[in-house]
Amino acid sequence: MIIMTSKPKAIVSPPSKEELNYRLEKVRNEMRKQQLDYYVSFDPVNIYYLTNFANNVHERPFILIIKGNDTPSMLVPLLEKSHVESRALCDLNYESYYEFPAPKGQNWYDVYQNLIDKDKKVGVESSLPIGISHRTPGNKVVTDIINEARIIKTDYEVGRSVHACRVINKGHKELLKMCQPGIHEFAIYQKITGIMTSKIITDIPNANFMVCKTTAAVWPPSFSHDPHIIPKIFAQMEEGGPHVSIVYAQVDGYGVEIERTFFLGKVSERAKKVFDVMFNAREYAYSMLQPGELMSEIDKKVRKFITEKGYGDYIIHRTGHGLGITGHEAPFLAEGYDRELEPNMLISVEPGIYIPNLGGFRHSDSVLITEDGFIKLSKAPETIEELTIPIKK
Repeated sequence: MIIMTSKPKAIVSPPSKEELNYRLEKVRNEMRKQQLDYYVSFDPVNIYYLTNFANNVHERPFILIIKGNDTPSMLVPLLEKSHVESRALCDLNYESYYEFPAPKGQNWYDVYQNLIDKDKKVGVESSLPIGISHRTPGNKVVTDIINEARIIKTDYEVGRSVHACRVINKGHKELLKMCQPGIHEFAIYQKITGIMTSKIITDIPNANFMVCKTTAAVWPPSFSHDPHIIPKIFAQMEEGGPHVSIVYAQVDGYGVEIERTFFLGKVSERAKKVFDVMFNAREYAYSMLQPGELMSEIDKKVRKFITEKGYGDYIIHRTGHGLGITGHEAPFLAEGYDRELEPNMLISVEPGIYIPNLGGFRHSDSVLITEDGFIKLSKAPETIEELTIPIKK
């Protein structure tokens, strides 16, 4: 295992046309391999990845159509055309439709069906709504080309993620400072998301807030064994632990996370034992993080380690997942995902143990795979000594 210590430089500027053209070319190369004449994208995340334009899904669809080496076409509602033009940073041919619903001949599908030749091979996303798929001409093939292109990050994307981690690092540091027994969940959320949002605005004054999100919460020991429960806003922090912090941000389109198990004032012997197993399982996962390692095997070995320590019945999720435009995407440190780690993949590492009537135990970091190891882009205390917070008198 090689841990790199020098992080890439943070980047806050929008993507250049060259950056977006490089991403588009990755998609086109795969289209050529699959002998596709067209590729159709509806997923707002994938459209943002290729164009820098973000949208919300509603009854007026936005559809990106890629054809060979031609300039891609963007089908947009007339209402939104100037919005797309102001945010997209690549070359696009704009095809607009009047409204939805609209008079015959002016609906989105009337325009859309004239943009694709009926006898051609057309790649479509697996997430394409069936209503749009039904209206798509040609011989359709379901293939997630853009999702695949997103797995290996460019150096620009890495730099944006480095900056995003600065945002969550600051938020998590402040979260640990304010946590005391009796503090309400809503107080944590309000203060820490405010701190992170202020940093985003300061660092990127023109950030697109359609692709900015901040979350900060703590699961106290009474329900930290249930990692995806939605806490009540007036849930209170408790003496002891384990508490599990969750700090996430999508910073102008780049998602990262940091999570920690911590205690307020005291740690029971039972909790200390489980914490040590979680901590060592995490270290074991890190020992395998290098290019060429099979992600399914990493998860399998980590699960085996936890099971041999007696906690196999309390594993309820994979060892990690990908980060990028979103906070949850490919690749996955998961059994069944038989793919090798590669440089410039960005992943979380978060093996967890969840025991009812005791609590949850999980650390998570945003981690970059390098040519010969990895770099932790997020930063927070890690040991049980550092994460046992004194109760203020």
